[in-house]
Amino acid sequence: MSLNAKLPPPAKMPLWHDLGKTFADELQDYSPTSVLDGISAYEHEFGRARLIERLAELLHLDRVEPGPAHKEFCSLPFDIVCTTNFDFLLEKQYDLERQDNRTVHPVVDEDQLSINVGATGTLLLKLHGDVRHPKRLVVTEADYDGFLTNYPLIATYLSNLLITKTAVFIGYSLDDPDFRQIWHVVTSRLGKARRMAYAIMVGAKLGDIARFERRGVKVVNLPGTRERYGAVLAEAFAELREYRREHAGPTLKATEEKPLEQFLLPRDAMTRLCLFTTPLDVLPFYRENIFPLAEAAGFVPVTAADVVNLGDSTSAKIDTLIDRAAVIVVDATSRNTQLELGLAISRAQETEIRPNRRRLEIIVVTEFAQIPIVPIELWHFVERPAVLSEDSNFVGEVARHLQRLGDEMGFAQRLEPRRLLVAKEYRAAVISAMTLLETDLRQRLNKAPRDTVRRPMSMRQLLGLAKEQGLVDLVDDDPSEWTKLRNDAVHTGRPVTRNEAKLVVEGVERIVGLA
Repeated sequence: MSLNAKLPPPAKMPLWHDLGKTFADELQDYSPTSVLDGISAYEHEFGRARLIERLAELLHLDRVEPGPAHKEFCSLPFDIVCTTNFDFLLEKQYDLERQDNRTVHPVVDEDQLSINVGATGTLLLKLHGDVRHPKRLVVTEADYDGFLTNYPLIATYLSNLLITKTAVFIGYSLDDPDFRQIWHVVTSRLGKARRMAYAIMVGAKLGDIARFERRGVKVVNLPGTRERYGAVLAEAFAELREYRREHAGPTLKATEEKPLEQFLLPRDAMTRLCLFTTPLDVLPFYRENIFPLAEAAGFVPVTAADVVNLGDSTSAKIDTLIDRAAVIVVDATSRNTQLELGLAISRAQETEIRPNRRRLEIIVVTEFAQIPIVPIELWHFVERPAVLSEDSNFVGEVARHLQRLGDEMGFAQRLEPRRLLVAKEYRAAVISAMTLLETDLRQRLNKAPRDTVRRPMSMRQLLGLAKEQGLVDLVDDDPSEWTKLRNDAVHTGRPVTRNEAKLVVEGVERIVGLA
């Protein structure tokens, strides 16, 4: 990865064996047997301080900048990244992403492992330290030999990651003796029960592939040449990011049925999701007083706590929720929610707007807390009092914004079932049509989104009440079959045929007045 950094020519970042050769060349009458031998001899000859100074010079720390491969890699929502590099290229790129608020938390010493730095961001575990921490740097034979003894907690933490996570190695040879000891223990103890591990390489030779697979690592060999290594990696990371976003919806399992329906829609569909990101202490107030207003405006309220990710990546879950939401309400009065606001703003500012998707609408709630400075047209600003009450102007102001956004999106959402039917997204067309029907019936009946009774009215009850009031004519339609089809599509995943989807979409269009 470091080789793909940006430097003024003719300078370039060294590989591991390049460092060894440079240090060996600066020794007189010495023929090192390995890279570690040369670096260790250099330290013995000139001292630790000079070794660190020379290492900083060779890594061009004063002028090196992250390259395209770093940019695309850091856009992926990883919770944990481990590196053996001594430089600061990943930290620099994450800092450049601060307008995206994808913060990084470097961990060098063991006492940092116990500190909870927050759910939003990436923990960067620097296994071999860096040049700013000379005592912690693992660069000589003595450093490698003493790693397990000197840093047992980091070794234990890494072992746990290798046991419970799927490891993906990028630009890593698996030649470090300390890592190989840990990898060997995990592999030998777990045997066939060990999780798969992968190495991403570009134009790898058969010998390289065989060496990795001998160590229990499957190689993902990307086509390309050595000269395009960085470009190929950047393209692969960008493709992986878009692939994950495209297919992430069904991996989220909501605790309520309405959000679950929305996650099953294709990524280019116009969802009704309204994502709420609030500090935990005010979330009950939002659930009681604001969520019903979102439902009345035709939205489906959801929070990150309402969703279980099939993986356990918090960053990936939040990224997916923002990607699928039509509206996000951010109570930006805590550090975590401010970070999530930054992610939402970044998504709203994306230059490539997907077809049939509006730009993400953002409602920002604040007590004049510090928030990212962006063009004001990207959000709708609401101030809330320190003491919340259900009859405050704050509740009415949020309600007006939600209703206005609901009205603006309403026409496009009414056309969405037909668009999905034409696009041959038959299951999504049925889900979208039935959501439209329920929203339309509630609004025509002026029905509160949350009744005073224990359970809200079912679709059958809504249709019955609408028929009694003469609001719908069901002579030629059987919505009970539509509901059964929708439920099967959501909960069993059974395929929906074109004729089934066409029957539901056209029936709903007749009821809501689009036919």
